Amino acid sequence: MVHRQAVVEEVGSFPMSILEAWKRASPQPLWLIDPDRLSLSAYRTAAEAYLSAGGRWALVGGSFMSHAPVDEWCVAARRSVPLPLVLFPGSPQQLTESVDALLFLFLASGRNPHYLIGAHVEVAPLLYRWGGEVIPTTYILVGQANRTVHYITQTLPIPADKPELVQATALAGWYLGQKVIYIDAGSGADVSPSPEMVRAVRDRLSIPIIVGGGVHTPDVAASLIEAGANFVVIGTAAEKSQFSRTFWEEFFSLCQS
Repeated sequence: MVHRQAVVEEVGSFPMSILEAWKRASPQPLWLIDPDRLSLSAYRTAAEAYLSAGGRWALVGGSFMSHAPVDEWCVAARRSVPLPLVLFPGSPQQLTESVDALLFLFLASGRNPHYLIGAHVEVAPLLYRWGGEVIPTTYILVGQANRTVHYITQTLPIPADKPELVQATALAGWYLGQKVIYIDAGSGADVSPSPEMVRAVRDRLSIPIIVGGGVHTPDVAASLIEAGANFVVIGTAAEKSQFSRTFWEEFFSLCQS
């Protein structure tokens, strides 16, 4: 592995990391790609629709991936379309060098030691040899238990009516040096994290906040951004729309108005 730093944008002659770009970016939708659900043959059209509507980065990963080899998928995707990919890993087995950055997830809402420190120790030497951009991220699972996430991580979410616990958990992650907060109801959730949760975190922290799970309409996305989210993750809804440009334009229009 070659030690390198991923660079996606420049200000003058100075390279900017994805994290720094996220701090400066306007609030916007963020596409979450599950390689098990999006074939490489369909990826080019889907990615071009997202880019043309205003997309600048995409997350790639999932709680459980059984079909698509992540590394091979990411290699082919990056050759096809110049869209920076940020790995949102569900497990150490999903690690790949073929991304522009990686969310180093600290599952702060759970109490399973493997997702608090065990997996991190396991992959740290690999990440060091890779040398790419690693973004320390406090991951907070909220709302009703997502069956897949709960089964994989053996952790329970923070109840939907406890924004003060989400706030305290985010603060704990920040005091531990985390650079991003990710509040998630889980892929395919019926209901998104509440604006009250997002607002509670934004009232205390200025670092980027990502919110995902259950965001099915532009109105929901806009309400989360109004509450203080920097990025609202769209996955299942994009799949159902067949990744159309019109779909993305509606989200970007409301989220950046």
